[in-house]
Amino acid sequence: MRFAALLGALFFLLSTPLVFAADSGGPNSKSAFLLPKLEELTRRSMKVIQENEGVVSVLLPDETSFAEGTQILFFRKKGIRVEVIATGKVLTEERDPKSNALLLKVDLDKDTVIKYPAVGDFATLLSDPSGAGEADKRDRSDFLLPEEQGLKPIDQRPGYLEVGLGLLYGDLSTTTTTLANNSKNSSSYRFGLIHAAYLSDYIPFGFEFDQHSGTFPTSTFYQTTVASREKITIFGLQYRFPPFFNRKIELSPKLTLLSDRFITGNTDENLLTTTTSGLGIGAKLAFNFIRQDWRPLKAEFPIKFQSLGVEATYFPSLTATDEGVSRGTESPGSSGYSARISATALAWFDFIPIFKRWMVQGSYGFRSYSLKFAGPTTPESVPTPLPIPENGSATERESDFRIFFGIRFDDPVKLFTRSKEKK
Repeated sequence: MRFAALLGALFFLLSTPLVFAADSGGPNSKSAFLLPKLEELTRRSMKVIQENEGVVSVLLPDETSFAEGTQILFFRKKGIRVEVIATGKVLTEERDPKSNALLLKVDLDKDTVIKYPAVGDFATLLSDPSGAGEADKRDRSDFLLPEEQGLKPIDQRPGYLEVGLGLLYGDLSTTTTTLANNSKNSSSYRFGLIHAAYLSDYIPFGFEFDQHSGTFPTSTFYQTTVASREKITIFGLQYRFPPFFNRKIELSPKLTLLSDRFITGNTDENLLTTTTSGLGIGAKLAFNFIRQDWRPLKAEFPIKFQSLGVEATYFPSLTATDEGVSRGTESPGSSGYSARISATALAWFDFIPIFKRWMVQGSYGFRSYSLKFAGPTTPESVPTPLPIPENGSATERESDFRIFFGIRFDDPVKLFTRSKEKK
């Protein structure tokens, strides 16, 4: 079926006043004669703006209209040649709110896709079922892309929703100026990890949520083992700048809200129950080898390496509060920072209903606190407590390796909008 459709498309192009030739000689060669024919074909064709999950947006002149179901052929210029890459049917027409350009939405015929249409490719009329306009007869040499008209380009950053579960393998170490909390050390512990992220297809904002928690053994001053528990919640709001470097690199400034709750059964000053929180500013840089909403072409391997990422966050002010035994009533001048590198791969399983796009991500990172305390301290509640000096300080550092598995969906808002378009 795919072969027959593409054969028909090829016959269509061959029936136009265009000849395919491999000769690339001088002004008197056959290719020099053929170039005007190719230019004529592209002038009479529409320009592709974007493709998203099998729906292609094509720039449409205001004076032109196509009936629903009209068959469209997509092709790509290859020097003096034309490469047929796909066909599809018209879904609807709409005006882009950002560029005010009139767009034609075309649903690709998956059986005919050799390559998915991209910006710079062309679309032309393949058949006219009923009431299609005169689009294929009009010279469009003066009809420009939105960016060529000085308008804001159409945003092509794909949105998505992802959720996942994973494991964290970490190490924690503390250095203090007093004995207070100097036993907050542990190595090779494992915590459970919950991750979720949503990036919009329509506005350049998104959020990320990460939470990991678990219990690990810690020691008292008398080397008695007690169980301690830590729960760290990170919520980030990010802004997505337009991608650059051939749309491969994305830079996203972030605001990050941190909550770190450490609870211990210890009762002396050697290990304290502490809550640390703060608001951080940072950025994430990602290099995308494939789109975030990638899915394989027919017969393409269903697993691909998707991206490499690096991010860093600085917390200019942290609030650290001890419960019970305390190093002070305030924590002025406390700060922190974190950094992480990550790698993500995607897999597409077409035989699974609904949950088709899966992901796995591995990352390594660290988080460091520089804590300073002021005000009266609270010693252990015993007959002869060991006093805790005021104005103490501490440095805490956690490093970890994480791996999580999840499911990535297209932006639910986009899916809802598309379902309304197809009705």
